[in-house]
Amino acid sequence: NAWTKSEVVDGLTQHAPLSCVARFGRISSSVQHPTRPPLGMVRTIRTEIIIDASIGSVWKVVSDLRTWGEWNAWTKFEDVDENPAGTDARLLASFDGDGTWKEYACQILAVDHDRHFLNWAGGVPCGLFHGNHWIILTPESETRTRMEHNEDFTGLLPALNLGMPFAKVARNYVYINEAVKRVVEARAPD
Repeated sequence: NAWTKSEVVDGLTQHAPLSCVARFGRISSSVQHPTRPPLGMVRTIRTEIIIDASIGSVWKVVSDLRTWGEWNAWTKFEDVDENPAGTDARLLASFDGDGTWKEYACQILAVDHDRHFLNWAGGVPCGLFHGNHWIILTPESETRTRMEHNEDFTGLLPALNLGMPFAKVARNYVYINEAVKRVVEARAPD
């Protein structure tokens, strides 16, 4: 319909509002990552959304990891420092948004206020599973912001499509993007 865009990628149909595009698939190890070179097979999630707000307004919501559980039902953080870059945290994921949480240890790699770049990673030792997750904001104008919300999964389990419900995770990133948009656009401008 006029409100959604559907795309079949890697055998999965993705439905997203026109303001939000999701891409999910597999890429070869030649693709470069902003913080870490990929190892072996990589499973990727790529989403983006345009938010009608200043980059500062969007960044205020996205970069405050301690409040993620207040505005979305799919991902929240616990044991997060006020200045979390370089620290360990617990990420809780609800694959169905129903309050049933699966816990993952992660490290907050970057909260770059100048580049509007947020990055965390975690996984299972011995090359079985690793996820590298990042959000980057870019201004479209003074009152519009593009939010890219992405993750690369490496290791044996993602290569075999095991270890995580990847289609649900991709869908949930779209939902998180939409939640950011709702929260930010509902607030008074800075």
